[in-house]
Amino acid sequence: MSVQTNWKIIDTKPDNEIIQCCGGNKVLASLLLNRGINTPEKINKFLNPLKVKLLDPDVFTDMQKAYERIKSAIENNQHITVYGDFDTDGITSTSLLYLTLKEIGADVDYYIPDRSTESHGLNSTALVPLISKKHTKLIITVDCGISNASQVAFAKIYKCDVIITDHHEAPEVLPDAYAIINPKAQGAIDSDLSVDDIDSLNYLAGVGVAFKLACKLLKEYGKENFVNNILPLVAVGTIGDVVELLGENRTLVTMGLELIRNNAHKGITQLLKDAGLEDLSKIQSENVAFSVVPRLNASGRLEFSDSDKNAENNEEFKNTDYAIRVLISENDDEIKQASKILNDLNTQRQDLCDETFKSADEMYKKDILHNKKSIVLLNENWNGGVIGIVCSKLIEKYNKPTFLMTRDADSPNIIKGSCRSIAGVNIHAILSAHKDLFEKFGGHKMAAGFSFDENKVSFEKFKNLLNETIDEHTQGIDFGKINLYADMELSPDDITVDLVNLIDKMQPFGSANRSPLFVMNDTVLTDFKMMGQKNNHLKMFINKDNSKLFECVKWNFPDFPIPKGAKLDLLFSLKLNIFNNTTSVQLMAEDIHSPFLNKKQLSSQVRMIDNRKKTNIINQVIDFLYTTKFKTGIFIENSALIKQLKIPEDLNEKIFTHKDIPSDIEQLMFFDAPSTSEEFINIYKSSGAKIVHLMNFNNIELDTDVLISKISGMLKYSISNMNGEFSLERISSALNVSEEITECALMLLEDMQVTDLNKISEQTYKISYIHPVELSKLKTSDLYSELDEQIKKMNTFKSFYKNSSIDEIKEIILC
Repeated sequence: MSVQTNWKIIDTKPDNEIIQCCGGNKVLASLLLNRGINTPEKINKFLNPLKVKLLDPDVFTDMQKAYERIKSAIENNQHITVYGDFDTDGITSTSLLYLTLKEIGADVDYYIPDRSTESHGLNSTALVPLISKKHTKLIITVDCGISNASQVAFAKIYKCDVIITDHHEAPEVLPDAYAIINPKAQGAIDSDLSVDDIDSLNYLAGVGVAFKLACKLLKEYGKENFVNNILPLVAVGTIGDVVELLGENRTLVTMGLELIRNNAHKGITQLLKDAGLEDLSKIQSENVAFSVVPRLNASGRLEFSDSDKNAENNEEFKNTDYAIRVLISENDDEIKQASKILNDLNTQRQDLCDETFKSADEMYKKDILHNKKSIVLLNENWNGGVIGIVCSKLIEKYNKPTFLMTRDADSPNIIKGSCRSIAGVNIHAILSAHKDLFEKFGGHKMAAGFSFDENKVSFEKFKNLLNETIDEHTQGIDFGKINLYADMELSPDDITVDLVNLIDKMQPFGSANRSPLFVMNDTVLTDFKMMGQKNNHLKMFINKDNSKLFECVKWNFPDFPIPKGAKLDLLFSLKLNIFNNTTSVQLMAEDIHSPFLNKKQLSSQVRMIDNRKKTNIINQVIDFLYTTKFKTGIFIENSALIKQLKIPEDLNEKIFTHKDIPSDIEQLMFFDAPSTSEEFINIYKSSGAKIVHLMNFNNIELDTDVLISKISGMLKYSISNMNGEFSLERISSALNVSEEITECALMLLEDMQVTDLNKISEQTYKISYIHPVELSKLKTSDLYSELDEQIKKMNTFKSFYKNSSIDEIKEIILC
């Protein structure tokens, strides 16, 4: 079930002074006020980012010290290693500093850790060969290192200095590094800076901090013109890290994009072309975000099958080497080859994300009872490199904090996870409440990563503890609704090419400066079609009040239930579309409101009649079954219940189980609760019924040991009276459990050599002996744990069915 969105229009009213600062344009003034750009000075800086003077690198207190250590390394022919990270920020930071150090004559190489085996930051396993084999005397971290005190100490023991450049939150106790350049570290920047300047430095991505060091080095070595070679990398890394495009970030990205448009960087140009963007003059931050960044990120998320070797040292290339190569090389053939590989990896990454999302979505629908306020899932087959992306996609659909986990291929007892959060829920605080459980964890309030040892804490225990903490942190949050903010409402006459050109003055768009969103209500859908390789993008043609026709695109909207001629409301941004030398405005839909998409309307189509608290009404029910005009199906799986209800034989044809669901009935009567939520959903959807009666039933919680004892007794009876033959369906029906539970119990008894088991047919088994059951011995089996989990799941659903509100039950079947 997708969340319902509520649109809130900001539409701040500017005064005359603000309007005049915006060239007399009231719309632009209102858009800037909506973003907190509310003084003449702020407006001037915002609208003229290229005129903003960047802060001197020496505002960092350790900058001179860092420069002198690098200078010493160059003069003494000491080997330097730039130690980076595997995301776009880390890759661009590494490339930027590597190129800068090469330019000033350093003996330098780089190291990017492997996501799957090393994770983020410095690690001692990597430091050993860097120091012992490559004889590195100076390590410069980029986009990492501030939380690696023990690793910095380790390097120092072997007389290897570490300079940290980073932008992540700093711990109270800092690493004992040679120099620390991180605006968020205590004492790292000039204390006399203004609040605005401090904020500006704190907005910097890792690549922005590395750029400050590069600027210092280039200035001291008289090579300041080289800045233009690395500014495109600053733009890509800053956009890729989704930091606020305010302060210096806005200036750096604007400068970098201008250089990219002028083909100043061969590798970035090739990546854009491979993404289908030939006209560089039109490149904006969104193009970089959706074309360049995913290709660089893909290198750190997936393995590549090619056994390419580094000719210099005969070491296997990592995928991130291809990303670095495309950013540092000047060789056209090498750039094209690396870009092609990154393009292929990105395609694989997209497919893998789609598969993982579908898998996680299905798991969540089955597990929804356990996760009312969150999504907490483990699948050993998921790729750890994409689960963070999938977390974000699930949040888009369900608006709940999401934790996805997979098993470490090299250490099977280690569970690795990624998590993402929603507004108002600090995911880092939730993890911090259980920090003693983790081998590693880190991140911030909206995103984090972690790992734990399953030998110390089971997934189920971890999940339960997590959910308890989430309950505490989510009081009062309505997960079924999310607010989306629009700048203003527009009429068809407002939407012009001039308006789009005006909005263009607010570029570059990104975090803290999103592309303006507008609302237009009561539009009419005149036509639509699906597009894209997977037929999953929607193109609509809409108008309002018989005015001009607009083309509107909605990405990733494969199931479109709105008929032509229907009215819909749109939340959208604007862009220019040039076709056959004609320029027109295209609407980019962010969200759509329509009765055909409304969950409440779908809910109203299902009529539920609640008889769960009524007793002694069987005679009235039987009379109803004889007189109702609707074709009715009665769900009962418990054979004892059928006898107990004394339903007349001529009504037996209405009774069905989950294995013989009628497909053409108009109303359902649940005299028995299905074993699982997915079984309940399947019965409802397969039947096609629009009227559902929830009847009273005896909800006795099943105990695993009692079930085993009962099955054991039934098997003994079959040996004594049935020649050892028994029916899986009959046993399940008698016990009122699913056949999956019965089969698991039988497998447990056979696995522990309590009995033998020969399958005669799909439903019939035969045994020849059964030994006494020793429960203490059975409990040592993994199958016992699996059986116990299945029974707990069944008990949970039957309790949910018995005690939940009608609206909560509707939510299950409409999910």
